[in-house]
Amino acid sequence: MLQHGRPQDADGVPDWVFLALVAVGQALAISLIIAVGAPSSGYSGWGAYAFASGFGVLLLAHRAAPLVVLTTTILGIFTYYAMDYPPIGMAAPAVAALYFAAERRNIRWPLSAGLVLLAVSAFFRAVNEHQPGDVLSYDLLTNAALIGCAIALASTVRSRHQLREQQELIITLERERERDRVERAMQEERIRIARDLHDTIGHALAIVTVHANVAGEAVGRDDDTVTRSLSNVADATTRSLRELRATVSMLHSPARTGHDDRAPHTLEGIRTIIETARQAGLTTRAELAADPARVPPTIATAAHRIAQEAVTNVIKHAGATTLTISTRIEDDTLYLTIGDDGKATTEPSVDGRGIAGMRERAALLGGALSTSRSSTSGTAVTARLPLAREPRT
Repeated sequence: MLQHGRPQDADGVPDWVFLALVAVGQALAISLIIAVGAPSSGYSGWGAYAFASGFGVLLLAHRAAPLVVLTTTILGIFTYYAMDYPPIGMAAPAVAALYFAAERRNIRWPLSAGLVLLAVSAFFRAVNEHQPGDVLSYDLLTNAALIGCAIALASTVRSRHQLREQQELIITLERERERDRVERAMQEERIRIARDLHDTIGHALAIVTVHANVAGEAVGRDDDTVTRSLSNVADATTRSLRELRATVSMLHSPARTGHDDRAPHTLEGIRTIIETARQAGLTTRAELAADPARVPPTIATAAHRIAQEAVTNVIKHAGATTLTISTRIEDDTLYLTIGDDGKATTEPSVDGRGIAGMRERAALLGGALSTSRSSTSGTAVTARLPLAREPRT
């Protein structure tokens, strides 16, 4: 099946090959119907076959303008019958166009187009046939079945595409969240290392200073004291150097990463999060009123991560159809709100750390994070991040 927006399918076959096959198949199928009906209608020209080819060629443009292709196909069907060409059915020439339009867009337009085709077909067949009851019972049901199957199949395929995209998005967000967790752990480790170095080196230097003073005072008067003091200085510096080498060796370990993805984020990065949510099938609304230039990198990074975590929870647990993200600055404070219309949940994430992690981020910056849940209006997460506060350690 064709996968919109991708150059090839899961088997590695280029997408345009399938599209070309569908277009050729459409043209051949309509041409065969014309050839079968031509003898009984006394038709012997080539205009009808040109229409058949046109119905196939139109499908090649369905990616760029599916609704235009559908509308043109329907008008082409009406024009075809107006020129008194052999019957080809109302639904058959439009099945592929209906399918592609329903797969790429909301099914309301394809469904409306199908109803128009059915209404026009039923009207003219009932007027022209002597037994309208037979026409309505057979012809109408046949066309309705073709149209309904095309739209239903397209809706199923589109749902599968969205599900696969959501799964891929969740995997990506989970990887980013895992990287974020690793970053936090490494930052905590850096703080611990800095504290240890401070204690170790400070203690060693204090010992060195004391014994150096003792040795200086004993020079020329008590050689044993000088020897002991210098030995203590040597021991202290040796231990200190050993600690320092171990720390430096750990910092230079291959496990330590220093990729560019550690660079601070900006508020503009929230637009990327919104776009990924939209690609996952959510209807998104953004009200990004905050000026990114007024937000320090530390605050912007925290806001980016909070939005990322909240959107991940919405996709995985909320069962929502609409996502709203807003930012604004009031009284030197950045307000970030992420809302959805899904079902309210008692657990924000599988491990229970989703909301807790966001609260910790906000608290470290002197802010706060609150949540509200409702069975009718969904869940809203609001972060309040002061712009003038320094992060707490």
